Amino acid sequence: MSYTIPQNCMDEEMRYALKLYDKLCWYDGEYFDNGWLMLFHSRLVIDAIKPPFKYEAFLDNKDIIATIEGYELDVEKFWFALLFIYDITKDFGINAADASKTDYDILVEINDYLQNHPQAVLYLSDDKELRKSERYETNSPLILENLRHFVKWELDKYEETPQLKVWTDGILQDSYTESLGAAQQQVLMYKLFKVLFDVLGLPDLRAKKGETVSYSKMLLISRIIYFCRLTDNESFTVDSSSLKGVLKQYGDFDFNQRRPKSYTGGLNLPKDEGE
Repeated sequence: MSYTIPQNCMDEEMRYALKLYDKLCWYDGEYFDNGWLMLFHSRLVIDAIKPPFKYEAFLDNKDIIATIEGYELDVEKFWFALLFIYDITKDFGINAADASKTDYDILVEINDYLQNHPQAVLYLSDDKELRKSERYETNSPLILENLRHFVKWELDKYEETPQLKVWTDGILQDSYTESLGAAQQQVLMYKLFKVLFDVLGLPDLRAKKGETVSYSKMLLISRIIYFCRLTDNESFTVDSSSLKGVLKQYGDFDFNQRRPKSYTGGLNLPKDEGE
């Protein structure tokens, strides 16, 4: 069984995604249309979203479907909301630049480090997890001295410490990427689903005597995280303790300070969604 992509981003099948989208458009009490739902729909149409799971597998996941139906949610609408959340999570997890520090902040940090570490090593790689044999490192005095001169030259351009946050614009910003770890992506997916459940007004239900359906919303998210292959830890499908452990360690990560390539404009998660 397959699904049909809605012809319009405002079609009924997109209603759950629309509710989430509307919530994510609120900034400090004001509504700003960020265009994400239209972007999501266009990415669906051109097949730009390539999740490692199929709609058929989603329908066959008895635990997830049972909980969704237990809350009397529409499975197909939930599927499109899931794809929306997955796409946002991967975009922020893989293609986002760290906007928590300005150019000035980074220059100051590099300068302080170079001054206090004369034997510093310059490390170049697309992936900070790569082994030493698969990245480039140098402690060349000439290179490091030139780096010191460059940093000092850039800092000298500032007559005083900037009071406003300013980041590099243009091709440097567009080309810059930083990947989040799997645990941080799990936290982001969890927080987005919490927002979705809030806007859908899901009550706190308990299983009736004889029922085997889980009404735990946290366990539902945990199972979805495993289904989306953000973890290969099967304990995510059994109970929510593993997810709680991840939230305890990474729940304070500030996703609002990341600037992805596709879902531009930044993320503004409600402040009460933190753990």
